[in-house]
Amino acid sequence: MKLVSVETPEKSVCKMTFSATAEELETASNAVYERTRANYTIKGFKKGEADRAQIEADRGEHTFWYDAINDLMDQDVPALYDAAMTEHGFTAVDEPTYDLVSVKKDEGFVATATVPLQPELKLNQTTGFVVECVTPPVTDKEIDAVLERRRHAAAELVPHKGPAVKGNVVHMDFEGFMDGKAFAGGTAQNQSVQLGSGRMIPGFEDGILGHKAGDEFEINVTFPANYRAKEYAGKEAVFKIKLHDVCVRQLPAMNSDFAKKVGGVDTMEEFREKVRKQLYDGRHGGALNHAKDRVLEKLAEATEGELPSVLVETTYQQQMQNLQQQLQMQHMGLNTYLSQIHQTREAFTAKMHEGAEKNTRARMALLQIAQQENLVPTEEEINKVLADRAERTKKSLDEVKAAANVALMQRTEAIRRAADWVIERSTIEEK
Repeated sequence: MKLVSVETPEKSVCKMTFSATAEELETASNAVYERTRANYTIKGFKKGEADRAQIEADRGEHTFWYDAINDLMDQDVPALYDAAMTEHGFTAVDEPTYDLVSVKKDEGFVATATVPLQPELKLNQTTGFVVECVTPPVTDKEIDAVLERRRHAAAELVPHKGPAVKGNVVHMDFEGFMDGKAFAGGTAQNQSVQLGSGRMIPGFEDGILGHKAGDEFEINVTFPANYRAKEYAGKEAVFKIKLHDVCVRQLPAMNSDFAKKVGGVDTMEEFREKVRKQLYDGRHGGALNHAKDRVLEKLAEATEGELPSVLVETTYQQQMQNLQQQLQMQHMGLNTYLSQIHQTREAFTAKMHEGAEKNTRARMALLQIAQQENLVPTEEEINKVLADRAERTKKSLDEVKAAANVALMQRTEAIRRAADWVIERSTIEEK
C-alpha cells in the first residue's frame, strides 16, 4: 500500500488517502481464502471442499475482499499514517476514522483516514472564574422517610399461630405435579414468600391464605398463557404444600435501642442528625461537581477558535450513545423521553450538538493549558501506570503496552490535570 495524498479539508482536520494495487488486493484475498476456506459450505460440496472460484461463484467475487482490505490496512497503514503525521507536524486529538472510497478487482482499492488535529485556540481567561455551589437543604420530612425505610429494613420476622393473611411471610416446602407427575423446577425446600407480593404464579399465594403453621395441603393453579417457560404456559398444575411457619413483620420502635442497633449512635436525635448529614453530604457532593462543571463551561465560553468538526460530531455521537444506554436501562425509548421533557427531536438534537461543542471546546482548551503549564504526563509516568496494570492483570509489560493507546492515556490525564489546575485557581462560593 502507499500514501497517495495528505490534505486539510478544513482547519484542524487532516485527511489522508491510501491505495493498494490490484495485485496487493488479490494476494491478500487469497490469504483470506486459505485462512477461512474450511468455514464455507457450498451446495454440491462438503464443508471446506469448495475452491476459491467455486465459493466466489456462489457468494460473489467480493467474498474475500473486505477481510483482505482490513488485513492490508492493519499491516501497512499505521506506519504510513505515523510517518505522515510526523512529517507534517500534526498532533491528533482523536483516533482516525477510516472510509473505503472504492474497490475494484482490476484496480485495487482506495481508502481514507480522517483525523481531528489539535486546534490553536485563544484562551482569553484560564483562572479566576467565580461560580456558586448551591446545596438544597434537607427537610425533616426527608429524614423521616429515610428513618422509616431503615425501620422497615430492620423489621424482624415473628412466628404466630393464626391463619395466614396477606402481608405475612411464610416458609414452606412445595412440590408441583402435572398430570400426576412431578415437573422440573416445581420443587423447593424452605421457600420464603411474602403473601400478596405476586412473586409466585397467580393463585399460588392466595391458596396459602387461611392456612396455619404445620398444615399440609394442595393448591390447584393454572400457569399464565404467557409464562416464560413455554412448555408450562396455560397448563394446570397441583402443588403439594407443607407450611413450616407463618410470620409477621414486627417493626422496631424508634427509640434509643433502634438508634444504637441501626444508626450506631446513642439517641434518636443523634440518629436524625447523622441521617441529615448523610443526605446533605450527598447533595453537596453533587452540587460541588456541578459547580466544577460550571467552571469548565466558563473556560469554554472564554475560549475562541475553530474546532475540528469531526471531533465535535464524535463527542455528540458519544453523548447520544450514553443517553440511549441510560434510557434502555430504564426501558424507555427516545421518543418517550422527549415527550416527558416536552421537547421536539429537532430542539433536543440542537441542544445536544450545542453541548457537544461546549464539551469539545473545554477539553481542547484544557489540553492547551496542560501543554502550557507542563501538566502532560511524562513517558515515565505512563510507563508506571502500564507497569501497575501489568502487575494487576498478571500480564507482561510488553503485552500491556501493545494493547494500550498511550496517546489517548496522555491526553486524558493531561486534560484531567488541567481541569484540576483551572478549578483550584477559581472560586466556588458556597450557598
